[in-house]
Amino acid sequence: MGRLALIDKETGEIIEDEVLIVGKKPYKLDKGYVKVFVTFLRDVIEDKDIAGKAIRLLFYMLEECLNYETLVMTVIPSYAMERLGICRKTYYNWLNTLIKKGIIQRIDRYRYVLKPYTAVKGKMSKANENTFKIIRNTKLTPNSK
Repeated sequence: MGRLALIDKETGEIIEDEVLIVGKKPYKLDKGYVKVFVTFLRDVIEDKDIAGKAIRLLFYMLEECLNYETLVMTVIPSYAMERLGICRKTYYNWLNTLIKKGIIQRIDRYRYVLKPYTAVKGKMSKANENTFKIIRNTKLTPNSK
């Protein structure tokens, strides 16, 4: 992790941020992202009823069913069961576990949200190929904060 200075082309403002690039660049820069807080992830991973089981459904919901504008996850059970290779009973057991543990909340039929204060949304639309060139060519040094 290190410091990186970028200039906003619209405002001329110098933007400094901590950056950690892992893996390949996003395949769709405008899709958006959700930042899930570490404390939430730790709670999920450390819960034996969720880890290794219902966590698969949670990640499916976040990856495949999430609307990045509203943070609502619309899940069609038959699609989820097919994609995860699980039966109906397992799907509903995992779903009920996530709801009972307070990880997700049902807001309507097939529609869920994460529990409050666990995630924030953002967009990658301002990032472009030039941004990634700058990041690749910048030597990151430990910040001096």
